[in-house]
Amino acid sequence: MSETCLEIQLSNATLDSLRTGGYALFVLLPVVSSNQSGVPLVWLCRENYLATIRVVIPETNLGYIATASIAADRTIAIGSQTPVACHQRVDVGASGTLSTTTGELPGIYFDSASGAPRYTCGLARRGDGEPAPYCAFDLYPDLTVSLAPSPAILAFFATSRYRPGTYLEASLGAGLYLPTPPGTTTRVGYDTGDGWQADAGAKASQVPSGTPLAERLIERPPPDVPLSRSLPGR
Repeated sequence: MSETCLEIQLSNATLDSLRTGGYALFVLLPVVSSNQSGVPLVWLCRENYLATIRVVIPETNLGYIATASIAADRTIAIGSQTPVACHQRVDVGASGTLSTTTGELPGIYFDSASGAPRYTCGLARRGDGEPAPYCAFDLYPDLTVSLAPSPAILAFFATSRYRPGTYLEASLGAGLYLPTPPGTTTRVGYDTGDGWQADAGAKASQVPSGTPLAERLIERPPPDVPLSRSLPGR
């Protein structure tokens, strides 16, 4: 399959303004889940870029667990990890070992053994360096966390610096949320005077600065609809 990419085009004047102001590009990725403990984490914070910014979204997801609890502005460091995809369950052993099994249900499911400690779990993808978590959920023994990646992206520019894997409560700048169909390149523009621009066919939506990110990026199934019927394309 071809790469899934986001390309952001900047004019030379906009590039100069962003560099002069010390702006970094933030990228966050959404998931579908009805679990109320879920929060989004910064997936990418890129300080160095040119007039054409290319962000590659890897196809492979990693299921992970961590011992750090979820808190605003706290970085979640991956403890154990394993490649995972929809239709798979991640079994977490009492000592923190991970194993996967394939089933019929379309989402990704984390199960922790009886007697295991409380963990944080979620999904990670490789960004500009090592794999970085992009969502986090509380995982308790004998309770299942169900989720699935959503093929979309949220991007904005801001002068703050956040490490990948850090829980960011609200957008630090005016952003753009748009679908990123697998195997395609989605192209948008950004201008310091006019903001974000995208073709109507991209189905993009503007995200105002200060928007609570959990509400925007942890996509909740509606009442009486299970995760299996809430995934994009179903």
